[in-house]
Amino acid sequence: MVRPSLARIGAPGDGYATDRDSYWGSGFFIAPGWLLTCAHVVGKGGAAVCRGQSALSVTWQERTADGAWEPRGGTGTAVVVAPRPEAGRPARDPWPFPDLALVRVTGADEVRCLWLGDREAGPRTPLGLYGWSVQTGELGIRQGSGELAGSDARALLLTGILPVGGLSGGPALDLRHGSVIGVIKGRRREEGVAVPVTALYELLDSREAGRAVREVLRAHDLHHASLLGASSPYPHWTAVQATLPGHTSSVSGISTELRTRLYGHLAHLPPPAGAGEVVHLVEDVKEQVRGERLPSLVLRNVRTWREGAALLYGLRTLDPGGGGTLVDLDAVLLYAARVARKAAREHAEEVEAGRLRAFTEWIAGQAAGHRHWAVGEAIRALLEGAEGAGPADGPTPAVSGGLSGGRPDGPYGSGLGGPPGSQPDGVSSGRSGSPSNGVPVPNGAVVAPAQAVPAQSGAVDVPTPVGALEAPSAIEAPSVLEAPSALEAPSTVECLGAPSSTGPGAAPLSAGSAHPPEGGRAIQPHATVPSLPTPSPGTRTDVLVKVGPATYGRHPWSVQLIYGGQDVTPVDGDDRGVRAEELARVLREPLATALNQGDHGEHLAAIEVFLPRKLFDLPVDDWQLLPDPSPTTAATATTAFDDEDHEGDEGDEYDEDDDFVDERALPLGMRRTVVVRDVRRNGLPPSPEWRRRWKGVLRGPLAHGTLNGRPAAEGHPPGARAGGRFPYYGALSAMSDASVPVYCGPVGSGEGYAAMRDALRSGHAVVLWRRDQHDHEECGDFHRQAADLLGLAGHADGLHGPVRDLRICLADPDTARAHGLRGKIAVLFDPPPDRTPYGTESMRPPPLAAPGG
Repeated sequence: MVRPSLARIGAPGDGYATDRDSYWGSGFFIAPGWLLTCAHVVGKGGAAVCRGQSALSVTWQERTADGAWEPRGGTGTAVVVAPRPEAGRPARDPWPFPDLALVRVTGADEVRCLWLGDREAGPRTPLGLYGWSVQTGELGIRQGSGELAGSDARALLLTGILPVGGLSGGPALDLRHGSVIGVIKGRRREEGVAVPVTALYELLDSREAGRAVREVLRAHDLHHASLLGASSPYPHWTAVQATLPGHTSSVSGISTELRTRLYGHLAHLPPPAGAGEVVHLVEDVKEQVRGERLPSLVLRNVRTWREGAALLYGLRTLDPGGGGTLVDLDAVLLYAARVARKAAREHAEEVEAGRLRAFTEWIAGQAAGHRHWAVGEAIRALLEGAEGAGPADGPTPAVSGGLSGGRPDGPYGSGLGGPPGSQPDGVSSGRSGSPSNGVPVPNGAVVAPAQAVPAQSGAVDVPTPVGALEAPSAIEAPSVLEAPSALEAPSTVECLGAPSSTGPGAAPLSAGSAHPPEGGRAIQPHATVPSLPTPSPGTRTDVLVKVGPATYGRHPWSVQLIYGGQDVTPVDGDDRGVRAEELARVLREPLATALNQGDHGEHLAAIEVFLPRKLFDLPVDDWQLLPDPSPTTAATATTAFDDEDHEGDEGDEYDEDDDFVDERALPLGMRRTVVVRDVRRNGLPPSPEWRRRWKGVLRGPLAHGTLNGRPAAEGHPPGARAGGRFPYYGALSAMSDASVPVYCGPVGSGEGYAAMRDALRSGHAVVLWRRDQHDHEECGDFHRQAADLLGLAGHADGLHGPVRDLRICLADPDTARAHGLRGKIAVLFDPPPDRTPYGTESMRPPPLAAPGG
């Protein structure tokens, strides 16, 4: 099975390598005409080969009619080399991770391709290692078996067999599942090293390489789907995988054929906008089939629809004592229906209507034959939304207990089963003994129940190549009216000159209470059919950044995701800490990862930054996620995918346009809500004053006050110093509960520091200040600007939109001058925690896996 896909790589020649020839290493085909190997293998050809300016030779074997293996060859061009060595400098040894290269090979469009794994493999996974070698003095294919010992940073560690020279770039194959989980990189003294195949998915984030990688992954899935039912002298991977222990019915209810067909359909859809799009669909589906939302404690940084489906394999109900019933087939079909509906509603113009219709009809066929009719009804309800015929986004009536409810004669609970042998609306159950032993699907055909379809059944059409279908009329994509929450801060950017679009009644940022639901029309269920519990529509994900007090000049930090104001998943952190001036650089990548997980649909994740008071002026709202380009660290695609599309560009116009559409180039505070919270106060029980004042600013109307107790016109005179132990406590305590102290200057030192301390002591939950240095004469304008902003907001819930509008206007000096605006505004938005402190929630053990799972 591996041999037809395995190739050797070298300098251009006749392909008949010997032990004295320029033989660089191995590679393997993952899509028609596309070879995956290590960057250091391609790098042996020099800088011109890495840039795609010089060719390399690729040789593989093909079985003839009489069963003999004959060499075939083609010319390869490196399209992606990650990382590509810096111009004018020799490559580092060893080559840095991810050490991957994609090579486009001519004459290889009919070559069989290996199956790429869609999730990480666990320790002790049995492996097969394959590649070309001259270790014995004769050129040939070398194969051996070992196992995955674990991981070390970004590397997979292999034991039981050590790779030899020439195997670099070859596949490490999971023998339980029949999928490639790594690319052989090299060896240490006692263990082998491989690059996880998930590193290839990570290149989707690269501005240079992402487009080529996405094309290859799409071609991979379409290739394997096209082989179902095709005649060939070789068995295809889907058929072989069905016989392996990792795909038995005790491990998963999803057949390898269903998975391959699903991936073929998903390959025709526009990609997800980010990890958050995928992860939230997965969590919604898990809640729907389990009846309880239990976010993963492990960050799932997935980038494709296929990876999202893979997160559902082996899913079980949460039964007391562990174990549980397999519900992964239910979950995957519901996930597929949700993806189809999202494509129809949000990206109808980007996908062929015929492709989308074929996908929805395929899902409907699976739903019609499902062993449990309530699951089928829930899927059909979703598909009605995808086809523009009915329900919009929103909840269906939930059935108490979810899928894990307590019916004695089945795992699905009393509200979902119905009498044995019955189906709603005259649809036959598909059980043995029913008149037709099948069920109708929307196009009038009758298919066997999903559990009874043989692994290689041709009951469902394979996706055909692009362009082969005549597209019917466009699928209608009805709009969904969703009420945006205040956290997402929609705005008209009127620079305090017009009413804010974020009005009263919107949701607060409070992490101390559950976030509000994002509005939407409810799905109208069938009049007589109970439905599966639907996930909470308001479950939102935001980002917590915690920076602790300095120890020996270094601040410990962490980045976390918070789901619905309750459950927390760690993203990254460093207890050793960094210096304050290094925080922006160190936090950039963890913040980008977390926000990519939190953004989904129309929701932009808010950022709550917990800081010690001395760092309250940290300009987090001005930080950008786009790193400075570095040729030594960037995964680089060659001119084959970039330069040719922009020939004739003059000056810097192309780069400027590229930055313009990359949202990471914008300051964080111009796109999303960014607020400061006090790290020390949130570690203590909330005081009565804090609770009272929070309720006051929630009610409103917000009133302007001064943080230092002096009239606003006086500002803060140069050299003003605080006197006494509590110089501002009396004035701040006397303010009304709806008052918001405002300060025209930084609060990390001097008078501002002392005044902020007393504001926190007196229970204030919302404070505005100007964190940049400025002339004292500007303070009057700043206080008037702050008073206008508070009047526009009305109450704490409505504050975020006007603040974001103001930051947008202040970012442009001409606009700021035209409106008389001043300064860099910072916001303390610190509701009291009415919950267990973050990170101390009780945990439950996960459900036990099935034997061998």
